Amino acid sequence: RLVRLIRVAKVVKWMMNFLKRKNVTRSRDEDDDTEEVEMKMSVVGQRMNESITKKVILAVLLTLVVFSLMDVSHIPDARQIQIDGLALAAEHDKGGALSVLRKSFLDSHDNIIVFKGAGRDFIQQDRIETLRPAEMLSFQATPTTNSTIMAIFDVSEESKIAAWYSFGTTIIVTILLAALSLAMNRDAYRIMIRPIESMKETVTALSQNPLLHLEKTMKRSENTTTSETDMLEAAIGKMGKLLQIGFGTAGASIIAKSLSDGGELDPMLPGSRVNAIFGFTDIRDFTFATEGLQEHVMLFVNKVAELTHRYVVASGGSPNKNIGDAFLLVWKLSSTRSRLQKDMFDAALLSVEKIILELGKYDDLGTFLAGETDENPPWKERL
Repeated sequence: RLVRLIRVAKVVKWMMNFLKRKNVTRSRDEDDDTEEVEMKMSVVGQRMNESITKKVILAVLLTLVVFSLMDVSHIPDARQIQIDGLALAAEHDKGGALSVLRKSFLDSHDNIIVFKGAGRDFIQQDRIETLRPAEMLSFQATPTTNSTIMAIFDVSEESKIAAWYSFGTTIIVTILLAALSLAMNRDAYRIMIRPIESMKETVTALSQNPLLHLEKTMKRSENTTTSETDMLEAAIGKMGKLLQIGFGTAGASIIAKSLSDGGELDPMLPGSRVNAIFGFTDIRDFTFATEGLQEHVMLFVNKVAELTHRYVVASGGSPNKNIGDAFLLVWKLSSTRSRLQKDMFDAALLSVEKIILELGKYDDLGTFLAGETDENPPWKERL
């Protein structure tokens, strides 16, 4: 059995190596010339293949071990050898050796129900009537001797033991198969189904809240080992982020409507009237700043934008658009009049005042851009 196990392991190992080296050929040119092309398996396929192969090999080995341990057959049977010995003693009986061997044989086996030969015949008919054919085992002396000796044994107890061992083998094999099935289902769920469910959850969450922050989902996808499902999940997160950036707050309803209608994006959906507070800001003397700062003017605009966005978002508004030195700010109002409406007006006005006060802290451009550029940039001399 050990040799068989080793052979099975070698065959499985050879099959795994063969599958890894397997190549396919395909036609490449008009002259019907063919060349070998290696068929690359996907990362998900490799994971599933490795997982299933390992578990199948382990299950086969455990099954073989269980069958070996639960095997109750014993070959050769000692009773056959003893009967052959009685036949030889009966053929060459000298000095009463046959009677001694017969008495020892009968005394050592209390489950004999029929015995014929060697000078002694008896049959227990009452026990025979209570036994099934499978519970009676017959032995007869081999034909090499001239003496005929036959014995029938009551093996009901041995049959019960064998039945219990068979029942135990069935239970253990069933448990092994169930564990193998659960392990394969778990791997399939972890490797294939769970990422698909995660993508579905992301799309569903976007359809319910188009402005949902997807940074956590994208970060989780980037930290795991890259596979096809991870790449798809990251791509869905990035596409959702691009939709949010492209459509903004005003287009959130378009994203939600498109995702809920089967994923077809329709930017020409009819609009709805929206009441909002609009703020328009403009950087004074921007032309002068551009001529003086030259390529550093983007640092200047970005810092102004950072301050503007910070206070507007904190007050519940949205920086809607930026055109060079101009910023369009929006505070969306609800359709019903309430106390919150007045609070929104106050928050919008207060945020604009905070922006002006924050910018008023800096005396000149050099102070405003301190830390953003070199200590002595060339534009300081020009200014």
